[in-house]
Amino acid sequence: MNRTFFRLLCVLLIHLSVTLPSVFAENDPAFEQRFRNLSDSLRCPTCQGISVKDSQAGFSTSMKLKIRELMNSGLSDEEIRAYFVERYGEWILRAPPKQGFNLLLWGLPGIGLVVVLGVVLLRSKRWVRKEQESELLPLSAEEETLIAQDLRRFERSQEIRV
Repeated sequence: MNRTFFRLLCVLLIHLSVTLPSVFAENDPAFEQRFRNLSDSLRCPTCQGISVKDSQAGFSTSMKLKIRELMNSGLSDEEIRAYFVERYGEWILRAPPKQGFNLLLWGLPGIGLVVVLGVVLLRSKRWVRKEQESELLPLSAEEETLIAQDLRRFERSQEIRV
């Protein structure tokens, strides 16, 4: 009887030593924040466009449970993401990794902005240059006679007022 009780107590202690850390870890705010970050970085396969964190689909619920299980087993964030990438492909990540061809995806907005600003700068310089060139053109004979007539009319109107 004592031997059976001792064995049962040992089994119970071993069981508690394995399960209790994971129970306490899930109540830890740091654990929950890490879980939210991980589940937010993965895409829901059924909803397409929503993170696992925000999705209520059954598949997302099972993914959330798997994330918790992998976290409890001691895997790092990168290892957990690699686990899902291995099963579903790189598509499962909401943000593509910054390497290889994906660098082009990360760099295109900045490159586009620089190109657009360059085009605007060049166009504005051309407009300014055209404005300056148009101011330097000599007047034609017709324009000179029209201006002279307008000046005479203006001078006459000034003489009348005085």
